[in-house]
Amino acid sequence: MKENTGKSKFVVLGMLARMPQTGYTIKKWIENEYSHFWQESFGQIYPTLKELVAEGLAVSSDNTETGNRRRQIVYSITDAGRKALSDWLREEPEIEKLRYEILLKISFGENTEPEVLLRHLDDFIRRNEKLVKDMNGYIELFDRLKEQDTNCTYSQLTARCGVYIYSAMRDWAIEAKKIISEKGADL
Repeated sequence: MKENTGKSKFVVLGMLARMPQTGYTIKKWIENEYSHFWQESFGQIYPTLKELVAEGLAVSSDNTETGNRRRQIVYSITDAGRKALSDWLREEPEIEKLRYEILLKISFGENTEPEVLLRHLDDFIRRNEKLVKDMNGYIELFDRLKEQDTNCTYSQLTARCGVYIYSAMRDWAIEAKKIISEKGADL
């Protein structure tokens, strides 16, 4: 198997392991289920699908229906693809790289007025509250799917992680606002 330093290959294999899909359905599923911790663009998905087919890890079939003007190529995982996915799942995950611009701005906060930082923190709190609400919505959706005999345990676990992370970031921002407000009163 050709060495691919990116993880796009494994994201797509994981999606195909669930069911045969088009590039479009893979993109939509990633946007809906994984966007809180992973992003893939159409520009990554389609070349990755072609690479997987070339490597024998997936196969493609033309699913153009009569009368349907739009050509749909459906991709399915092969046994070799399942083995590659399984091998990757056994590897130690890379250490996560945290990048929050707001943390840089707070870190350099002595170079601006407290009101600027408070405004940034208010926006950050609102974003994180929305994300917590979104993750709870996914958890509820996965509960409904369970009632229809669709096992979403692992997807639900990633949504729960999102709830914890975004709740913690919101709580940190609330505390940071309090500290900055108290410090601003001392000036």
